[in-house]
Amino acid sequence: MKMWEKLNKKSIVLAAIFSVGLLVTGCQTLGSGGKSVEELTSAAEAGDPNASLKLADLYFNGRGGLEKNFVEAEKWYKKAAQQFEANK
Repeated sequence: MKMWEKLNKKSIVLAAIFSVGLLVTGCQTLGSGGKSVEELTSAAEAGDPNASLKLADLYFNGRGGLEKNFVEAEKWYKKAAQQFEANK
């Protein structure tokens, strides 16, 4: 198995675990909430963990006009986790 295939599988597992954890705790993960990708990106970069999470889901599922991109999804899932932790 090639290195990038292993990384992709790890990214998928990471995203799945993170999403299940959020669903179990009651956080909504699907949909953009009526915001454009640009608005979500801007909000996520400004520290909004919900925007980071929604953006990650859009990349992970290939929605909102975005192609599936597990590397970007993983980046935004990690950012969302850091932002949620910082906001405790």
